[in-house]
Amino acid sequence: MTTAFSIGEALASGFRLTKRRPLQVWTWGIVSVAPSLLMGALMLRLFGAIALTDMAGDEPSAEFVGQMIQFQALSGLANILQMLIWVVVTAAIFRTVLFPQRPAPFAGLRIGMDEVRIAVVGLALVVGFYAAAIVIALLAFAVGAGLWFVSEAAAVAVGLVVALAAGLAVWGVILRACLIMPASVALGDFAFVQGWRLSKGQVLRLLGLSLAIVAVVLAIELALLAIVAVVLFLAAGLNVFSLAAMLEQGAPPTVDRGVLIPWALAAFVPLSWLQGFLSTVMMAPYAEACRSLLAQAPQDEARPVALG
Repeated sequence: MTTAFSIGEALASGFRLTKRRPLQVWTWGIVSVAPSLLMGALMLRLFGAIALTDMAGDEPSAEFVGQMIQFQALSGLANILQMLIWVVVTAAIFRTVLFPQRPAPFAGLRIGMDEVRIAVVGLALVVGFYAAAIVIALLAFAVGAGLWFVSEAAAVAVGLVVALAAGLAVWGVILRACLIMPASVALGDFAFVQGWRLSKGQVLRLLGLSLAIVAVVLAIELALLAIVAVVLFLAAGLNVFSLAAMLEQGAPPTVDRGVLIPWALAAFVPLSWLQGFLSTVMMAPYAEACRSLLAQAPQDEARPVALG
């Protein structure tokens, strides 16, 4: 029996989930944006007392260099925290789509084996991608170097063709592997084999789904950017020309924390909801595709009986 999933149904799953559980989606966004707010607070604390003119100077002061080193270290820790939060939020989104009837205390956010599986699968995919990229680069270089003394134009052309073909092959592998994460959550195991088999014959559909997700997210971001620009122009009269005039007058001597902090806190509310919404729109379709394919799998294959 041929199995397939609906691209439209999968793409709509994120919007349906947002409508059904808006507070849960907002919580995911709050957790996701919190590290950025933390980094902003650290920047204010580290650089707030340093004059902006010193930062732009040809020879930064020793104080500025020390603060920058401290900031880089904290930024690395914040990036690690951001990746861990992504794992936790992604697992919560997958569980909510795959098991809609299960109770989800704390917005489904937790640290358990689902999160471990997603982290391990994600790390394996990243390592595999970079390893493949290195092999492709070396292969294209070897082919080009072998033909260089025969014909330089042919060497460049063949090298590019080899790199393009290998890149398309890697992209196909990535599409085949994109259901491993949700399958690991659905089956409660490291579903490298099951997820790979599940996407067999679905590469073109998964490609269409991925492109549709990118198009929808870009359209939402561009629309919101246009709305924000119009609101700023109508409310504050801020436009490109007035901003250029402000910059010509020079930077203020120091960062005004009293002005930035209220604006940051006010922006945190809509930005956190937007982040949760976009995360849901981007990740839920893969869980829905996985759920649909698992529901069509033969009855003798291992799958959770409570899968929605």
